[in-house]
Amino acid sequence: MPRLQTFHLLTRNGQTPLQYAERVVSIVMGAALAASVALVLTGCSTEVLTPSVDLPSNFSASTASEMEPEAAWWEVYHDPVLTDLVRRAARENRDVKIAAERLQAARAGETVSRSWLFPSVGASASGSDRSSGYSSATKQGYPDTKTTSAGLDVSWELDLSGRLRAGAAAADADALAAEHSMRGVRLLVMSDVVSNYFTLIGAQRQVATLRAISAMQDETLRLVVARQQAGLASAFDVERAQTDALSARAQIPPLETQVAVSRHRIAVLIADQSFNTANIQTSISDVTVVPEAKPGQPAELLQRRPDVLALMAQLDAANARRKQAAAEWFPRLFLDASFGRQGLSLNGADLGVARFTNVAGLLAMPLFNAGRTQAINDAAESAQKEALLRAEDGIVRALEDVENALVTLTQERRRAGSLQLAAASAEAAQNRAQSLYNRGQIDLLPLLDSQRARLAARLNSNESNTRLLIDSVQLYKALGGGWQVFEQPVTPTAATKADLPPLS
Repeated sequence: MPRLQTFHLLTRNGQTPLQYAERVVSIVMGAALAASVALVLTGCSTEVLTPSVDLPSNFSASTASEMEPEAAWWEVYHDPVLTDLVRRAARENRDVKIAAERLQAARAGETVSRSWLFPSVGASASGSDRSSGYSSATKQGYPDTKTTSAGLDVSWELDLSGRLRAGAAAADADALAAEHSMRGVRLLVMSDVVSNYFTLIGAQRQVATLRAISAMQDETLRLVVARQQAGLASAFDVERAQTDALSARAQIPPLETQVAVSRHRIAVLIADQSFNTANIQTSISDVTVVPEAKPGQPAELLQRRPDVLALMAQLDAANARRKQAAAEWFPRLFLDASFGRQGLSLNGADLGVARFTNVAGLLAMPLFNAGRTQAINDAAESAQKEALLRAEDGIVRALEDVENALVTLTQERRRAGSLQLAAASAEAAQNRAQSLYNRGQIDLLPLLDSQRARLAARLNSNESNTRLLIDSVQLYKALGGGWQVFEQPVTPTAATKADLPPLS
């Protein structure tokens, strides 16, 4: 059979399928644009909600609001062991790594949402081989046919109403919220490391104090027993001295438990179960100086707190989804095109290859769906209002955290000063009582009272110093800084994502 040459089918008025499809699409697009202009203008007026919280000019509990807090705030304690632990936790902590994976997933979702703004292109290929054979009923044979085809398929939804752009903007905001959430996790981990470190150091200091005082009370007990044997003290004096010595010794196990628990917690935070306290024993006798508070301005606080930044990003996402929901009322225009070549073989004879082109447009608009579109808008509006309330609540809670931390730190600093003076006074009183007792000028009761007072004063002073350190950590945590130190600098590349077109 003769070879069939490449052909183009003709439609009415002598147009090819491509020309006819282009004419149809242009008519459909014109109608869609005319029908959508008013609706798009209405969609552009969708309300964008922003927090309306009145911020004070300064924190009421601080006189140094003009000074910004340190970024690497853990370094103000001048403890190299602590600095190393914080950096290890920020780098190795599993919660931080989990948050980083969530961020990667959010960024992948951002890419998916952006992809809907562009045409989708796919390839297709098919082939068939049909052998019909011979029919005994009609006494005739049927032809054997073979067909092959290959082509490209293109589909694209033209974003007339801004629905896809709003969805992409929401995904961008979600990715930013995930990024701020990861920063918040890192801040929590760092502050937990520092708090547990100071708890561990404070417990070790208390243990050292109790052991020293317990040794002194054991010596007092030995002297009282010797005086009893000499007839200078009674059995009652011995019992009282023994009671005080044993009571001091009994306070050591709970503190050693606290040391172990804090060490275990730090090991989890830095993802190193082999961590031990041997390398920090030398700092037990040191008194760590608590730096002065520098909270900065309330307005600047909102630019540092990761939780507030995440809530603001979530509000941006809710605003974008509100626009996306409003666009559900608008018509949608879909374009599909197929281009390719198809070959046909009949009874082994090649009939040639024909090109094919198919272009189609579809305009769809909701008319009745039993209230589904309205429900989508109602849900998006409620989610938008909820995100606004959460953002405002996060702002006022952040201010509250800082104010409370400032007051707590200030009052604890005053308490620590008084307790240090009391400890020094009790130390002097006990030394004097011991001297008088050794010379026989006082009996045992005043000596034991002075020893109890010294023990209580030193333990209270140590506890207040530890509490002061932990309160300072809580202030830095409330101020929200520190995560910036571990941010990798952004290097512009040619693969930087293009900016989204405006929603309205």
